[in-house]
Amino acid sequence: MPASVHRLDLHIHTPWSRCYDDYATPEAKLKTTPAAIGAAARAAGLEGIAITDHNTAAGIDPLREAAAGRGLVILPGMELSCRGGHLLALFPEETPVADLRLLLRSLGFPEAEEGEGHFSAPVWLDEAARRVAEAGGLAIAAHIDRKPKGFTVTEEPLGIKARLHACPYIAALEITQAQNKDRWNRGQMPGYPLGRPCIQGSDAHAPDEIGRRTIEIKATRISLAELAAALAEHETRVSFVAAAAGIRRG
Repeated sequence: MPASVHRLDLHIHTPWSRCYDDYATPEAKLKTTPAAIGAAARAAGLEGIAITDHNTAAGIDPLREAAAGRGLVILPGMELSCRGGHLLALFPEETPVADLRLLLRSLGFPEAEEGEGHFSAPVWLDEAARRVAEAGGLAIAAHIDRKPKGFTVTEEPLGIKARLHACPYIAALEITQAQNKDRWNRGQMPGYPLGRPCIQGSDAHAPDEIGRRTIEIKATRISLAELAAALAEHETRVSFVAAAAGIRRG
């Protein structure tokens, strides 16, 4: 099958994240449904999305059900709050939610804190990336250039930040400032001499934020394996997409 271009948003939250707009603005009495999230993704021209709630996998199966037969691939994932920063953990499409819950427990995330982004497990970001990779997942350092939880802008010493950046189990860096993509790719950012692939994701906490930062990959189909292969050849297979007019930015 020949490769074609596919548009993805690899950082999407649902109401299972406790900081979702439904909870952040209770006066609005929002009740966002999985179907609304799937519809917003399709309206944004997306063919695949990653569900990455804070320290929980509870929103994955509802999105799978809502997207079934509607031309939208769901990559199951989580956004893990670790020592040193946040980490996106993405897994193959068929991964059972039970497996992700076992990983959460093994990393030190108690069930009572699922969905709470402010809770941080005792594990360092690079150790979590190793554990994600060994579990068959793809680890991406989340919003690395955005405070307070991007690893390059935390209060950790530069030596620790450099160690996290060099972690061989991190497949890519998620950046907010698209203009720095080439410098990250080439290892030209001060203090970070290793060139790394980059992605963007919306970090959506409401349906109208979905698609505000996306990527396109050249692949035969949308899958975790194809995404990993595209990142390995990011110079020719990964590109950033400008946000569509009218989509909230942040």
